[in-house]
Amino acid sequence: MKYQVNPKFPECSTLLAVIETEFDRSDCILQEGRNTIKKIQYKDTELVVKSFKKPHFINRIMYSFLRESKARRSYQYSLKICNFVPQAVAFIERHESGLIANSYFVCEFFDYDFTIREPLTDSHYPDREAIYKAFATFTYELHQQGILHRDYSPGNILIKRVDSRYIFKIVDINRMDFKALSFADRMRNFAMLWASDIDLDFIIREYANLAGLEPSKCQQSAQFYNHKNKRLKNFKKRLKGKPVND
Repeated sequence: MKYQVNPKFPECSTLLAVIETEFDRSDCILQEGRNTIKKIQYKDTELVVKSFKKPHFINRIMYSFLRESKARRSYQYSLKICNFVPQAVAFIERHESGLIANSYFVCEFFDYDFTIREPLTDSHYPDREAIYKAFATFTYELHQQGILHRDYSPGNILIKRVDSRYIFKIVDINRMDFKALSFADRMRNFAMLWASDIDLDFIIREYANLAGLEPSKCQQSAQFYNHKNKRLKNFKKRLKGKPVND
């Protein structure tokens, strides 16, 4: 077994030995699919545990000897960008015959109120413009820190309202780039939001004002990537006989 525990959470060091039991015992499922995410209570601390599915054989070799596992990357990236994510607690890798089997990423539970999906999909959602302005600021701060979330989709952007402010956190961060971002990188990063043209124009205008960029140029570029992403995703859905979205 390989693992690391954030020194800020010494009480969780004993979780390593019982992670599988605690995970299986919890019936608070936050996400279920290829990977499963659950909330658990451990020693009066609310934690989120992401269990990564056992990779196929080739990837087991790669993650054992050539690349860091998704759980380890999630942990390391969380420490690197700690102001933008729920606090990392630990990663745990279990091995069989020298190869990685299952792995877990553990972080502190962030009691968010909604994701960015709700205002993007509900034109009557309260305080939408204030949320969009705060979101533009949050994204600008990420980009200024050289942080590019490669899965910047609505479900991965958590929001909590505190008085009249909005606090944002990003999750599902095992695919990240850290670099000085180009103009194209910045505008392309908005494409996975699946925002309407009107909503995206509003967000991009706020972003452009923060970045000292020409709003119309930013809007044109962001809409190009937005439409391109929608066409590609809808094409794939048509191939699978699934309904498409606007």
